[in-house]
Amino acid sequence: MSYFEFVLLITCSGLCSSTTNYCDRSLCGHGQHIGCNAIKGFAPACGKNAEYIPMDAKMKEIILNKHNTLRAKMARGFSGFPPAQRMPTLMWDDELATVASFNARRCKFRHDNCRNTKEFKYSGQNLAMARFRGKAVNPDERAAFFLQKWFDEYRHCPKSIIAKFPLSYKGPQIGHFTLMMNDRVWKVGCSMVRYKSGKWTNLFFVCNYSMNNILGRPVYTGGKTASKCQTGQNAKFKGLCSTKENGV
Repeated sequence: MSYFEFVLLITCSGLCSSTTNYCDRSLCGHGQHIGCNAIKGFAPACGKNAEYIPMDAKMKEIILNKHNTLRAKMARGFSGFPPAQRMPTLMWDDELATVASFNARRCKFRHDNCRNTKEFKYSGQNLAMARFRGKAVNPDERAAFFLQKWFDEYRHCPKSIIAKFPLSYKGPQIGHFTLMMNDRVWKVGCSMVRYKSGKWTNLFFVCNYSMNNILGRPVYTGGKTASKCQTGQNAKFKGLCSTKENGV
């Protein structure tokens, strides 16, 4: 028999080398960057047999296709939400994936304080974890499952939040969904670690984004689908702007 639990926390292999000095105070303003004096390998909380799940071409395609399929659905107008005037196609970013790995290798289910890069000064983050015992879980399938669960928060998201992300919010969790649908986001990088705790095997999934939800700002601008795309539309993901469009 297989046992499974799923947890969410509020929106390259991930081991790529970087020349960025993550201890540079200009990256965070205050607080310490997750990559400053980052641990080598895995933290003690990960145990002895922790391993990275490779962010290979197949996994990247799964993550990007799932994100963009869901973003395109929203951009065309979905479940009473307005269509999006300018929703960029999400592209992979190796440095965002590397920084995500700094969190993942700690094996502690919590957001880091700062994950910015020189290119992306306001990076957002979504986290998920699955724990199971018995039959092994396919990491590719689990990544797609995590992304769908994040998107499914739309069921609890007031439509008014799309026009203005609230300064205070006390309702059901919606931050994963709104970050996935943010029209200022155009890059993503993720990392996944598998580790054991007692009889349980855990999959910890971290995705870092090129922008975060901004209080008082729209999640995306509603209007005629793709009417404000500056580089044309994506032929594969109907409703999204082309892959040349960034989130600025």
